[in-house]
This record gives sequence, C-alpha cells and structure tokens, in this order.
Amino acid sequence: MHTLLSVLHVLLAVAFVGPAMLTPWLGERALRERDGDRVHRAGRRCMAFNALTLVAALLGVLTMTTSERYSFADPWVIIASTLYAVAVVNGSAVIPGVLARIGKDLQDAHGTMDGELLEQHRGRLLALSGLNIVFYSVVVILMAWRPGA
Repeated sequence: MHTLLSVLHVLLAVAFVGPAMLTPWLGERALRERDGDRVHRAGRRCMAFNALTLVAALLGVLTMTTSERYSFADPWVIIASTLYAVAVVNGSAVIPGVLARIGKDLQDAHGTMDGELLEQHRGRLLALSGLNIVFYSVVVILMAWRPGA
C-alpha cells in the first residue's frame, strides 16, 4: 500500500506542481500584451492548479502515515511542509488576487495602461511568481533528497 500511495503522490505532484509554478507567467505574458481577459484566465488557472496540489499533498500525508522509515517530525518534512503551505496560499490566493486586480485595471483602461502602473503590476507579479517557484522548488528538492534520511 505504501508503494502505491508513494507512486500516486509523485505522479500527482508532477502533474500539478509544475503547472502551479508556471501559470502565473501566463498572466505576466498577458499583462505585457495588455489583455485583461487573459490575465483573468491566468489567475483562475493559477488558483486551480495550486488548489489541485492539495490532492498530491493529501496523498503525501497518507504515504507518510504508512511509512516505517519517515516521520512527520523529520526536519526536512517540517521545512518542506511549511514552505508548501506558504506556496499554496501564495499561489491560490495572493497571486490570483493580484492577477484579478491587474485584469480589472486593464479592462477598465481598455488595454491602455500607464507605463508606470503597468511596471508596478508587473514587478509585483514577477516577485510573487518568483517566490512561488523558489518555494515549490525547495519543497521538491527536499522531498527528493530527504536529507538525513
């Protein structure tokens, strides 16, 4: 049972974490093209894929409970779980909220936005997206490496 749960956990993590990390960049591209509708769609996709990572996380929890080798008290599990929680909140609430505001501003301005405001939005989006890539990357590294295990 442990092996099956582990395989399912890894498969779902691969299927959902990659898109969760990269969908905010679709919003950045749409922002550069000043397309408010595409910015909104990118926000919804970002929220959806980050929420779907919860299924992989649930399978990870089940895998840990059936494991005789690993424990929730292992430092790498605690660090990875904490970073994962931050990444999920950032990716399913913060980034989609920023994308929704950017999309609304673009739609209200009919695609013509002040260059300074556009760069502020772009900078905020790139910073939050970059942080999510770092958080998810560290989680993936810790889960694959399992230091001290």
